[in-house]
Amino acid sequence: MSVLAQTISIERPPTRPFDAPPTAKYVEYAHEVATRLAGKLSARERRRLEGERALLARARFVELNGVVHHYQDVGPSDGEPLVLIHGWDCSAFWWHHVIDPLAQAGYRVISYDLKGHGFSANDPRQQYTVAGFSADLQELIRILDLGSVHLAAFSLGAFIGLHVAAHHPDMVRSLIFFNFSLLPYNKVASAFVPWLLDTVFNKVLRPIERRNLWWLPFIYARLVMAQNTPPVSDIRLGTLALRYCDPAAVRVSATELSRPEILTAVAEQAKMIRQPLLLVAGANDPIMRPADGRKLVALTQNGSFLEVPKCGHLILFELPEHVIQIMRLFLKGVR
Repeated sequence: MSVLAQTISIERPPTRPFDAPPTAKYVEYAHEVATRLAGKLSARERRRLEGERALLARARFVELNGVVHHYQDVGPSDGEPLVLIHGWDCSAFWWHHVIDPLAQAGYRVISYDLKGHGFSANDPRQQYTVAGFSADLQELIRILDLGSVHLAAFSLGAFIGLHVAAHHPDMVRSLIFFNFSLLPYNKVASAFVPWLLDTVFNKVLRPIERRNLWWLPFIYARLVMAQNTPPVSDIRLGTLALRYCDPAAVRVSATELSRPEILTAVAEQAKMIRQPLLLVAGANDPIMRPADGRKLVALTQNGSFLEVPKCGHLILFELPEHVIQIMRLFLKGVR
């Protein structure tokens, strides 16, 4: 009997009128986790997988602009809504440290996978653009009837949050961006970087992860992207995103974010927003440099900047307790 044919299930939240069926990605991985938990494991591996099963048990699915999205909705239904947007080639699980502490603080915390990422379905039209992702976020806010939300975004997610805040200010109450900055246009880099990212992520790291050699992508991330070493459970969650991200999402997003008009739009949108904004930068971030983050904040009307020492680009896994404390203090000040 195949794994998918086994009667192994994970209890999920009660259905809502707009719920969609789980995606094939989710079904595959939920059965994989349940099957492995039914076997013989080390104590550490069992704890890790039980943690993942708890995350999987919160899964909900909704169709946004023709594509089924995975999301989680945790905390009091009448709490101030806080929407979490993950980064490029990541997933909603990258926020797993943040969700419960903020929900316990009284916020209704919604984390979701961008289309083509995590357990969200791939977009057959391959509209993996800032405008495309922005339209999906707007639809999620409408369908869940969230009204005006706090947005917290990491890396690529900040492009999306900024777009929505600038063009639909009634939907956004405040913004917290982690590891984001202005990116100066460079003609040579714009021609080379999309090819490089496609090669590294789609042709090297993704096949390696599928062979369960998760520690190789981790070594790359630790040497290039991070200043702190996260626990194995976080490493495994981080590299899981490699397995399920649509390779086209990498190519399309990387190409779009190299276009001068997209990079220029970030500065223009920063000038448009009136909402409170906090930009948190890792002092040693090699991608989104703190100096360029300060320049972005200087363009806003109600922005502030925080630089975290000894931190790279992967703050959500490097220093999760810092992230939680920063978010709590900022959100409390917005009230």
